[in-house]
Amino acid sequence: MRTSKIVFALTVCGLLWSGCSRVQLAEDRDGLYSQAVEASLQGNAPLASRAAHHYLRGGTEDDPRYDRASRVLAENLKELDLSYASSLYYFDIASARRDAEMVEYAVVGLARIIETYPHDKWTLIDGFVATADITGLSGEAEAFVNYYQGLHSLQRGEWEWGLDLFDSIPDRSAYKARARYVLAVSLLAAYDLGEAEEALEEILEDFEGRLPEDIYNDIRRGLARIAFEIGDYETALERYEDIRAIAPDDPQLLLEMAWTEYYLHNHRRSLGLLLALDAPAFSRLIAPERFMLEALNLQQLCQFEPARTAAVRLGARYGDALDDMRRGVAVVDSDALRSAARLREAATPIADFRLRLLREQQMVEGLSSRLGDSLSAELLEIYERGIAEVDRREREVLSGEMEALATELLSAAEGVQLILHEISVALLRGRVRADAAEVEAIFEVPRGGEQVYYQFTGEFWTDEIDDLIVPLEDRCIE
Repeated sequence: MRTSKIVFALTVCGLLWSGCSRVQLAEDRDGLYSQAVEASLQGNAPLASRAAHHYLRGGTEDDPRYDRASRVLAENLKELDLSYASSLYYFDIASARRDAEMVEYAVVGLARIIETYPHDKWTLIDGFVATADITGLSGEAEAFVNYYQGLHSLQRGEWEWGLDLFDSIPDRSAYKARARYVLAVSLLAAYDLGEAEEALEEILEDFEGRLPEDIYNDIRRGLARIAFEIGDYETALERYEDIRAIAPDDPQLLLEMAWTEYYLHNHRRSLGLLLALDAPAFSRLIAPERFMLEALNLQQLCQFEPARTAAVRLGARYGDALDDMRRGVAVVDSDALRSAARLREAATPIADFRLRLLREQQMVEGLSSRLGDSLSAELLEIYERGIAEVDRREREVLSGEMEALATELLSAAEGVQLILHEISVALLRGRVRADAAEVEAIFEVPRGGEQVYYQFTGEFWTDEIDDLIVPLEDRCIE
């Protein structure tokens, strides 16, 4: 009875690896391959990865099962949430083309990682998917490749080739929607707003209920921006309100809504949206214009001293960066600019990828006893090289973002000076609104009723953060 219990416990350890001692690997290559496949089918990702890695170490690329073992390793590393290492093994299978049948499996694996995780776009997309001669694919794998190769062609100005690739994508594929969105954006870039609006609305109609979430959000925002650009602020606001429910954590959305409310002369509402941007959850937003907009709203209410205070907040927030530029410090050498540039939208993907690499590196260290010394050492070396490369890439990206941010800061600083001048003039002119526009009525708390009102005391409630209103008195004299 005691012996049978021991055998049962060892069997469970082989299947449920968590908390058990390391399972002995097979000694011969056939046994290793079978062990890797069987462990993968049973969901034992660490054992499958170890066995597949040992199989690969003992053979050469001429082995007909080399890519199949590499696929087992790639799939199980992904199961362990080690997306970067997994992507590199998939990349090796697809780019080497040793086994034609395995190429499509590898491309599908790359597509899943690219769609799901922060990833190495320079190696996976720019260095392979968008530029390599990949044939023999079918279904979504072919659509995936044609989309990225078409996009690459358009970016290089090769429109005929790019459009042909986009046309070859099946109409029901999600990549068809992405391709059509790219073409709509090109109309926006050419300032053909009417055609762009029509193209975006057609995508929503043709792919109703089937659009990837990111494309759906981008299309809705594109339509809102078009309405804003043509001065249809009511429609723009309606469209922005539709987006709020599906993008509650996007500070850029609140800023765009604040500008829309400003042009609708809803200055208290615009100030509430700007106040929401002070929440810790939105600390990543780097937008110098927000302080200028705050001052403009206060100026329209003839709240001149608060407007002056709001205008100089730009210096309080970005004073170090402005000081560096005024002292002649080169943009690329400003630590203050670099810190701010890391938070900008264009720098976010590579920053997220870097954080992903660091996280996965720690995960490898935590799994080392289950993955084995050999595989753990190889994975740690992969992540060490990846982190060094992403640091280099980040410096390149930040260089351009620092230049753009410096330009925005100087422009905002000039705008602040202009607002301060206008405030001084307004004080001499008296409390008369500059554009004589009608301002929305002040928000008043009723004396009675079923609804309870609480005074704002500095806290931020995430489900109400974009519903704030600043009930300032309109001090202008009509």
